Amino acid sequence: MERRSRIGLILLFAAALIPAEGVWAAVSVRVSGSWFETLDETDLVGGAGSQLKSTIESAADQVSITLLGAGNSSWRVDVRKVDTDWHGDLGLYVRRTSDGSGQGQIAGGTSYQQVTDTYQEFFRGRKNCRDASLQLMLDGVSAELPCGNYLTTVYYTVVEVD
Repeated sequence: MERRSRIGLILLFAAALIPAEGVWAAVSVRVSGSWFETLDETDLVGGAGSQLKSTIESAADQVSITLLGAGNSSWRVDVRKVDTDWHGDLGLYVRRTSDGSGQGQIAGGTSYQQVTDTYQEFFRGRKNCRDASLQLMLDGVSAELPCGNYLTTVYYTVVEVD
């Protein structure tokens, strides 16, 4: 008799944006995209009986961020996460995969950085930037994790800088 085991881990990532105080008037921001990942046999390293891949990446353009109305202003985007139901062995990472379009300039954030529960600088820019793409990565995936649904929300905060 053949026995199959299915990992019932569902990972939910939502993108949210909170402009810092005083930025509402200067920069209009839009973040779109979310990542819902269900682990199954396609996430096994080598088929039935093998381990799960320890890292799983979203599509390169899973999340899109647009910053408009900046004029000649400079800004930075900070990132953090707020866990609803999360396992401490899981690590969430984010990186910027495109500059977007427009006449703005954007720098930094092209290497994966871990998203933690405290704000940290993600990338900087100047002027308007449309639809810069972001990619998420989950690390620490293992069959040792309890089956269940894991949920966290990622917050992108825009801060005007001089």
